Amino acid sequence: MDRTRATRSDIGSFLAPCRFAWVALGGGRPASRGAGSEAASPLGEGRVIGAVRPGAWSKRGAELRVAFTTAPPSRGAADGATRWAPLGLIHLAGAAQAAGHECVLLDPVSTGMGLPEARRRIADLDPQVLCVSAMTPGFPDAQELCRWAQAEGITTVVGGIHASFMYSEFLPQGGIDFAVVGEGEETLTELLRCLERRDDPSRVAGVAFSLGGRTVRTARRPHLAPLDPLPAAWDLVDWSLYTWAGRPGSRLAAVATSRGCPHCCRSCPQAASWECTWRGRSPDCVAYELSQLRAVHGVEVVALFDDAPTWDAQRWVEILERLVELDLGVELLLWTRAEEVVRDADRLALWRRAGVRHVGLCRDPEEEWEEGRVAEVARAAGPRAVSLLRGHGMTSEATFWLGFPDDTPARVGTLRSRAQAWDPDVAHFRFVAPWPYTPAWRTLGPHAATRDYRRYDGTEPAVKPPSKKSSKKIFFARSLLAVSRWSPP
Repeated sequence: MDRTRATRSDIGSFLAPCRFAWVALGGGRPASRGAGSEAASPLGEGRVIGAVRPGAWSKRGAELRVAFTTAPPSRGAADGATRWAPLGLIHLAGAAQAAGHECVLLDPVSTGMGLPEARRRIADLDPQVLCVSAMTPGFPDAQELCRWAQAEGITTVVGGIHASFMYSEFLPQGGIDFAVVGEGEETLTELLRCLERRDDPSRVAGVAFSLGGRTVRTARRPHLAPLDPLPAAWDLVDWSLYTWAGRPGSRLAAVATSRGCPHCCRSCPQAASWECTWRGRSPDCVAYELSQLRAVHGVEVVALFDDAPTWDAQRWVEILERLVELDLGVELLLWTRAEEVVRDADRLALWRRAGVRHVGLCRDPEEEWEEGRVAEVARAAGPRAVSLLRGHGMTSEATFWLGFPDDTPARVGTLRSRAQAWDPDVAHFRFVAPWPYTPAWRTLGPHAATRDYRRYDGTEPAVKPPSKKSSKKIFFARSLLAVSRWSPP
């Protein structure tokens, strides 16, 4: 992986004319056109790092016009009846708004908007900068959108877990100007300031870009500290898109009460992203944000998008107590470990009074077949957690993982029996994906059936079965199980 750090002289030596603006990076004056000015640019014909085209603003005083979007899915709208608000983009747009930029938000993942329609919408919005967020399965679609946008003279920026780890793979392929590595609120704001001022992007910590055939990674940016408050552009949200299937017609928002996860699951992209760190927001700040969503935007259901909202038991209790005092009438959906539900067995009545309605049980896919005391305790906590939640009027869901290289028809049958023993209100059966940036890649990578990331969405096998002889039987057994699920009564 080439992580060459660029100097100002390096970047200056690759300057070339931009069809929209002449830019001298590193604080110099705009260059004048002259003989030999049509030299090739390292970013492609007529493109310069740090250049954005001038445009007409519909919002007086705005610095740049920035469009934020999820990647238009090639496989249609997101699976399931619930559409989740793109919280990461909402935070990024909030940070950009606070810096004076004019922002718009699109969400093709929730609407099922295809690439042609996304192009039309973005062309109508006429942004100078396009910011695209995508998980690994959606990244090929994000690349395709960015290639089109770059050809239209729009500066393209990508972010998310895949962008943070795989920039050395996709940046040389072209179409993407910048990748934001890690959390983006501070990084993107500084990058936009750099673009607006026509400055040197190598000064912005936490970005990667291509330069003269090299992949440049700038200095590492530390995690945000503190997290209170997190900027959020809720005014940009089309609330008609987001509702929870468990409460038809409800208005659904999302909140992160913390960032990170201490559980270091080998197959989890989030664990790889946060490096097993965890930071919590203050209970008062969380309660205030929920109260504002209710009072200002009429939100009735909030999904807590944390990876580990209940990990700090005392902080979690304080959040619940604040919500009981406020009596907002907001229902909460959250994802947590079964062990933490069991830990709070005596407090689950407080969970329910605070508005918790539905709990997803998270666990490492490799936990399905691990041996040893820790794995046994974790698996035993599952049915206990489901029973406890049901006894306190809360529904549950759990995911059971298929598609390991050593799967057998017998193991698939065992998995079905295990799901029936847990008896969650909703059971998902997903195929494990060989995420290339997780520790599990060391064991799953050699068995990867494809590097087409679109197939890493858990809906089809991405890992080869142990042998051709048993592949048909295993595939048939997996397929029967993958299409079955329990639903809330």
